[in-house]
Amino acid sequence: MAVHAAYTILILPLHSSREALTFYLWLRRMKELEQERDALLDGVQLVERAREWYRDRLQESEQQRDRQGTLNQAPPPPLLGSTLLVQIQEVNRFLSDLISSSEKGTRRQSPYSTKHPDTITTLRYQNRLLTKELSVQNERIWKLQRENEALYRELEERHVHRATFI
Repeated sequence: MAVHAAYTILILPLHSSREALTFYLWLRRMKELEQERDALLDGVQLVERAREWYRDRLQESEQQRDRQGTLNQAPPPPLLGSTLLVQIQEVNRFLSDLISSSEKGTRRQSPYSTKHPDTITTLRYQNRLLTKELSVQNERIWKLQRENEALYRELEERHVHRATFI
């Protein structure tokens, strides 16, 4: 579910083209920051949903492993179909690349280079990645909120300053 915020446009009389350009660039940056914040909030919600999905699959996998350990029967088909496993690994690689690109020059070797990755190990690794990504996104949201507040205070100060000299 996407969260969309309403944007307000202010039209203020400006005295010079330089002042108008500065104000326009500031407003454009504010809009970009708000859009980035909205995208990050959407991402946080998706990461939280994905995290729950991964936890459920991990729990199912562990329950299946426990049942198989006690029954001594022929192994059933894998819990994750090969297509689903490939999709999970692609998502894992994508998230890993996303996190790595936001870190300064730190690249990690993906654990998926082996031919037959262990499902539980894969899910645990993904859970760690999702937890780290959630922390990074929360930190970015916090910073964007602080920057947004500072820009609004600056706008209010400029507006009050102009009102006293009119």
